[in-house]
Amino acid sequence: MKITKSCIHHLLSSFCVILTVNQLANAQSNEAHSSKEKIPYSKPISKKNKNSTPVKSPKKSKQAEQKPSDSGLSKDVLFKLTASDIALQRGEWQGPFVTIMGLAQQTSDPRLAKRAAEIAMSARQINESMAAVRLWRELAPNSQEADQYYLSLLEIKNDYLAMESFFGELLKKSSAEEKPNLIHQAQRSLNRTNNKQAALVSLEKILASEPNSIDRHIAISRAAYRADDIERAQQEAKAALALEPSSELAILTLANASDKADAFELVADFLKRYPNAKEVRLAYATMLMDSKQFALAKAEFLSFLKDPNKTTLSKAQTLHTLATIEMEMGQLDTAESYFKQLLSAFGKDEDNSTAYIGLAQIALQRNDKQSADTWLSKIESDDGKNPAWFTIQMRRALLMASEQKFLQARQFLQTITARQDKEQVLLLQTEAQIMRDAGQSTEAFVLLQMALSEFPRSAELLYDFAMLAESMKHYPEMEMALKQLIQIAPNNALAYNALGYSYADRNVQLDEALALIEAANQLSPNDPYILDSLGWVKYRLKQFTDAEKYIRLSLGMRQDADVSVHLAEILWVQSKKEEALQLFAAARKKDPNNALLKSTLERLELNLP
Repeated sequence: MKITKSCIHHLLSSFCVILTVNQLANAQSNEAHSSKEKIPYSKPISKKNKNSTPVKSPKKSKQAEQKPSDSGLSKDVLFKLTASDIALQRGEWQGPFVTIMGLAQQTSDPRLAKRAAEIAMSARQINESMAAVRLWRELAPNSQEADQYYLSLLEIKNDYLAMESFFGELLKKSSAEEKPNLIHQAQRSLNRTNNKQAALVSLEKILASEPNSIDRHIAISRAAYRADDIERAQQEAKAALALEPSSELAILTLANASDKADAFELVADFLKRYPNAKEVRLAYATMLMDSKQFALAKAEFLSFLKDPNKTTLSKAQTLHTLATIEMEMGQLDTAESYFKQLLSAFGKDEDNSTAYIGLAQIALQRNDKQSADTWLSKIESDDGKNPAWFTIQMRRALLMASEQKFLQARQFLQTITARQDKEQVLLLQTEAQIMRDAGQSTEAFVLLQMALSEFPRSAELLYDFAMLAESMKHYPEMEMALKQLIQIAPNNALAYNALGYSYADRNVQLDEALALIEAANQLSPNDPYILDSLGWVKYRLKQFTDAEKYIRLSLGMRQDADVSVHLAEILWVQSKKEEALQLFAAARKKDPNNALLKSTLERLELNLP
């Protein structure tokens, strides 16, 4: 099944124009590295990740950071720096890098070494970056910032030996109070490398000479879990608990390495023994939500609201979670009450967008689009500092279009100014979507063509253009756009799936279609849309048993009319006509105007009662 992705799906996207070490990592490898490490719980409306701290070296001597050289910069040095800046503005990097590296060596000024590192990183040149950072560390041996740059580059290069040496030296110099934090920093740093097994081995080497401690066991448990060594992960977590039975971090680590049923039992049993364990109780409440036991989850969060000392959540976070639970339970009036209380709970300088978005969602569920727009209009831009504001305006324009106010929606878009390329892309997507909704497909097609001339490497625009081209039966343009998208974003499962499904749906190039959809399935396992596509191409290949298996899996994950129609047709050709007719009827009840249902019934010459 192809996924028609509209602009609404970009509501919480963010953008950064500054080149960072992470962007340098993308140049080193086209594949994103996932940690597979589950988070034991997630705090609603969390504004900061308290665990995301930079690597800190043990406390330095009283000299602390070494200051730059006291010698003044000569006119010759200043001239070379100015010339390098001009060259950089022209898009050159190599000459300025060589010049500033030479000046750093000549003057022994760590600031110049840092500047050379930044130039190399902006150019995504990893070897030159490492050379500059090594010089920086040599000139400023007490610089924690230089250490952080160095470690980030080691992660990108997957240099396990150097990381072992780096953390080994830090641990040798550290005090007993500093060791726990360093142990966990070593684990997190190795977690960002490619080879999960090598990361576990390196961590064990780093910690080999460290005394037996709860932090040592927890760090190894997490590394083992990431390396798919579940038995070892559980053993290490249990060892941590044996050392400190009341450790919340240890029990959450063990729960994280256990299956869902065992995790529930472990956490519930821990709370019986330690009822005041705030983090574990929050984890338990969140687990109840995740398993859709909303009544029990509600009771836990109500207890947090009644006694704030039972949780680490703020009142605003608790109210937001309760409102979300009530919405899941269909209690819109109660949810609305909590969101309004949330507005009062926010501090003067806090972002109240989440409350207004929640109130707008409730209005939409009541089919009150005017009220939804009124709530969304209250969200402030905060002089461009609110990342949600722009996408909310796009949502407002689409709401207008959904009420057939197409001209008003496009006029509203003209009042919105995009501050970044990503916002401009979203603005163009939204306008094209409104044109499509207004039946102006040709105009939307031209608009997206023009947009791609300005942003030829935009994955979002390429995908939207391909889907529009496919709906207009402009198949060559659709195929060209999706193939270009695959080249630009080789990990984009949507692109593989869309192209493969189009081939399968048209009953052409079926071997290629199968390869494309299988690639999508590897990139995004257990996606119901991709499973439907996989089942459909199997059907076209007359592999009916596999086709039925995959589409039943898809339908089990998502009750969709198109998927029901696919399964019904597969069953019909296998003479399983009674169940097929039931599925056709269910699809008609769910979506009476479904185009796929109508075309399938016509093709099979079927008339439903």
